[in-house]
Amino acid sequence: MSASREKKNRQNLAASGAVDPKAVRKAEEAAKQRKSNILYGCIFGVFVLVAAALLLWNSGVFQRNATALTVDGEKYTAAEVGYYYSSAYNSIVSGQYASYYGLDKDKPLTQQNMGDMAKMMLGVSEDMTWDAYFKETAKKNLTNIAVLCKEAKASDFAFNDEMQQELDDTMDALAQYAKQNGMSTKSYVKALFGKYMTIPTFQKMMKDSILASHYEKSHVDGLTYSDEAIAKYYEENKTTFDVADYEYIYFNGTASSTTDADGNSVAPTEEESAAAADAAKKAADAAKARYQSGEKLKAIAEDYDIANYANPTVSTNTGDTVSTWVFDKARQAGDMDLLQDGNNYYLVVFHQSGRNEYNTVNVRHILVKVDSSSLDSKSETYEADLAALKETKKAEADKILQEWKDGAATETSFAELADKYSEDSAAGGLYQQVYHNMMVESFNDWIFDDARQSGDTDVVETTYGYHVMYFVGTDLPYWQVQVKTAMQNKDHSDWMTSLSENVTAEEGSGMKYVG
Repeated sequence: MSASREKKNRQNLAASGAVDPKAVRKAEEAAKQRKSNILYGCIFGVFVLVAAALLLWNSGVFQRNATALTVDGEKYTAAEVGYYYSSAYNSIVSGQYASYYGLDKDKPLTQQNMGDMAKMMLGVSEDMTWDAYFKETAKKNLTNIAVLCKEAKASDFAFNDEMQQELDDTMDALAQYAKQNGMSTKSYVKALFGKYMTIPTFQKMMKDSILASHYEKSHVDGLTYSDEAIAKYYEENKTTFDVADYEYIYFNGTASSTTDADGNSVAPTEEESAAAADAAKKAADAAKARYQSGEKLKAIAEDYDIANYANPTVSTNTGDTVSTWVFDKARQAGDMDLLQDGNNYYLVVFHQSGRNEYNTVNVRHILVKVDSSSLDSKSETYEADLAALKETKKAEADKILQEWKDGAATETSFAELADKYSEDSAAGGLYQQVYHNMMVESFNDWIFDDARQSGDTDVVETTYGYHVMYFVGTDLPYWQVQVKTAMQNKDHSDWMTSLSENVTAEEGSGMKYVG
């Protein structure tokens, strides 16, 4: 068949709706090729998407930005909640009472239940893991910050230059600490606040915290009370603020444990416990009779091995057995009683009680620290090196005081030097309404010297180093400071409750990435 005729036949077949077998085969082969190309293309595309997703997942972007908490409609990511979680954790493990909490830093927090001591110290009433505690603390603290920031903005309390400087100083300090630890700032914030923390997130949370704290302080500072209101509150709560002068003998009626041959502690038997309690009761009764016959408590106590004498002259009401008796409103000078507390006994004599009438003081200081951490305490020359360091620091303090004397020699000029030289963060070196024993011993003794006058200066040595002192003057009686502080605390607590009582805080799926 000729080519022209074959072509004609194909045209006719096509026109009549019939299928050309050769064309079909060609079309099928082309289709198979397209299908193969599409399949391989899809497989490659899926592989690329999976690889990209894994990269994103491993980078922590998804976890970091997952919503962990929603406070009053505002969403907070796992990284943001993690800031408060880590802050709570860091405060526990680096605090001065860290050893009492029983937290094992090398064990997952989800596998550690809080011990009784930790629960008592932190005010926790139910059993929970440390992880649960830190999450609850983070939730509470973030909610408080959120409501304060919201209220601050509603009150046109803006983030100002002073707050910005505080933020900048924090970031500078963070960078310095990171450098000291041989880390980048990025790595350092992760080490402190978890692997999902970033510098922008840290800055955001710090900014909110700074705004909230300044707004909160401005509110508390604005709480003022009349003398009449302070006096009324005191009268209604005298036992809270009064101090008492009394003395007592404590008779120990608790039997001691013993140790067996293997060194194990053995609890006392019921007979031993009963005998110890009976001995304490007999001794206490005999001591009472001796006191009533005119003997002094201190002398009586010396005749009993199970007795201890004490004379608290400025004791506060702690709510224990003795305090409850001492601070009873009916108590009169000279009252005496024998009090039982379990198997133990107290022979107590009351002298007097009243409020702290002494005046608090205002003082400025410039701290020149003596930092001996760079010295080798095991070195044979340690004592000499420490003495030399102290001598150098003392000379620095003397030089600062002389600079003040050579200048205007006013309180204002002293404050300026404090801002320039002091290693204490107090603005102008000022401490107000300082009460007895608020400061370390030598500092306390200098400011409460009866001969102290406004404008007095000196250099005082303490365990921190050398303090260039400036005595501003006396302030309110301590009892008034105590009462005013208590009133402010109550009103502040009520205010915070009113701000957050209708606020909802709901956990999101991102909470599992916190901690």
